[in-house]
Amino acid sequence: MRNYNFRRVTHDDLLQLRGWLEMPHVKVWWGNAERQIALIKQDMESQKIDMHVVELVGQPFAYIHNHDAHVFPMPEYSDLPRSTRVIDTFVGDANYLGQGHAAGYIDAYLRDLRLHYPMVAVSANTTDTRTLGIYTQAGFRKRRLASTRDGKLVQVMTHL
Repeated sequence: MRNYNFRRVTHDDLLQLRGWLEMPHVKVWWGNAERQIALIKQDMESQKIDMHVVELVGQPFAYIHNHDAHVFPMPEYSDLPRSTRVIDTFVGDANYLGQGHAAGYIDAYLRDLRLHYPMVAVSANTTDTRTLGIYTQAGFRKRRLASTRDGKLVQVMTHL
């Protein structure tokens, strides 16, 4: 098992996050980098989301965040219990793709979250088989298909 470190996102991380969000393997699912950076800045001020940079041996390579399932209008999570946390993540540094890091750091992150919350949820685009496989490796199980507020179909998965 690898020793991943999760440190809170700071304003000093925004340039690196923007670079990662502009990478083709991230941009395809996360969309416009400038819009995402604006949302991250906004969330840093409101503290509705716990945002972290993932590091391995001091090298930052991924981003992960978690929030209450009901803090934002996200209909795909409307049936989940009030104490449920939602995570979302991406591997930013392409050199870390395909080596099992995503499932590894998600599993490590969940170990801490599950000490405090009875359920953690994720959703992925139904055509994103890579992400669905990673979440399955990390212990998530399919719950249901659901539509997002913009009409996209996602697979909602939970970790109990």
